[in-house]
Amino acid sequence: MSSATDSPSRRVYFVSLGCPKNQVDTEVMLGVARDEGCELVDDASQADTLVVNTCGFIDAAKEESIETILELAEIKRQSEGAKLVVTGCLSQRYAGQLATEMPEVDHFLGSSDMLALRDIVRGSRRRQQVSELDRRAYLYDHAAPRVLVGQPHRAYIKIAEGCDRPCAFCIIPKLRGPQRSRTVESVVAEATELVGRGVREICLVGQDLTTYGTDLQRRGFAPADFEDLLDGLCGVPGLAWIRLHYAFPTTTSAGVLDRIATHPKIASYLDVPLQHVDTEVLRRMRRGYTERQVQTLVDEVRSRSPKIWLRTTMLVGHPGETEAAFRRLADFIGDGAIDHLGVFPWSREEGTPSAMLPARVTEDVAEARAAEIMTIQEEIRRERFRSMIGSTMQVMIDGASDESEYLLDARHEGQAPEIDGKVVVCDLSAAPGEMHAVRILNASAHDLVASADLDRSSLDD
Repeated sequence: MSSATDSPSRRVYFVSLGCPKNQVDTEVMLGVARDEGCELVDDASQADTLVVNTCGFIDAAKEESIETILELAEIKRQSEGAKLVVTGCLSQRYAGQLATEMPEVDHFLGSSDMLALRDIVRGSRRRQQVSELDRRAYLYDHAAPRVLVGQPHRAYIKIAEGCDRPCAFCIIPKLRGPQRSRTVESVVAEATELVGRGVREICLVGQDLTTYGTDLQRRGFAPADFEDLLDGLCGVPGLAWIRLHYAFPTTTSAGVLDRIATHPKIASYLDVPLQHVDTEVLRRMRRGYTERQVQTLVDEVRSRSPKIWLRTTMLVGHPGETEAAFRRLADFIGDGAIDHLGVFPWSREEGTPSAMLPARVTEDVAEARAAEIMTIQEEIRRERFRSMIGSTMQVMIDGASDESEYLLDARHEGQAPEIDGKVVVCDLSAAPGEMHAVRILNASAHDLVASADLDRSSLDD
């Protein structure tokens, strides 16, 4: 390993892979680079520092990360003096191995090592330095520099880092460490600052959203819970929607559900990864709840408001998932309990308890089960969207549509950015972030078509 240091950077190019939590990390690193006087460029061939923030959660994510590293390595090879930096979960998990197999990478940073980018762009960090990958103490706050990527009227806020859950299939606690919550004051201050930049929608993210605050008092901060945080955010002037992602089933309190159902600033939307409904599969997954508790949560949501949209994630093919267990899951989805769904076939992740379990489900069977569940869900969502034809609702404008210069893309409060489809709006000129009433004219399984002319009854009018 060379001990030589690099020359300072002036132009930096970023690629961000994985989940919205990773996107927040990338935005902080972009802020670090900007504050060091670097130009942030969109063309990798024009950069002298290439940064890829990787995901290492499942096999497909690891493959995408490695392919991206190799693509940037080829660009680096053609650019004299360029540096290649790999950060994020893949780097945290495999830095030693990657440093041996990918000598073209100049620096590996851990998943909590974002501020080390400052030393890299200054040229003061040794090439291939990986000695600090075990640092997990950094938790960004409202004072951290941050450059938003994507649409300027919406942003993610990470309210905590790490996770204390023992889920058998998940490597995240080993990569991100134990849960460390930000203070209510820090999150509210960041939200206020983002609204000042023009943000109208904030999506709250964390590995375990509704366990927020359980660690604060033992870390020397004032006690607070997720309900306290929501109350603080609801007081931020100018904020239109607060959206909740990655709630945990058994810690989603009645108070949280009441706030979703009644507060105008909290979107009628809840993303709560259930992973399965069969009690024995859930036990093997170490999720800590039963099929009855899942159904109770769904019933509690629906009893408060039929307008709350539920998103969840299911994991099929986990060791021990029998055909009968899968049928229980398929029946649950077929009952229409879920509005938006993501399904993943289980893959063996080294270092997880699930990887050691017997009663494996073959890859072909797991993939077939995932496809079947999605087919069931597609029809359910198609019918729900069709039932909305003729109704009027408020939408937030996202911007010009790719389909036509005369159309706008928007979302109603039951649609999270990028994953839940869109509302394509005609008869309207509006800026991103504006709220408008529209009438639904048509629907597919993924998107809605609407008009801002509330008297219009069809696309043919």
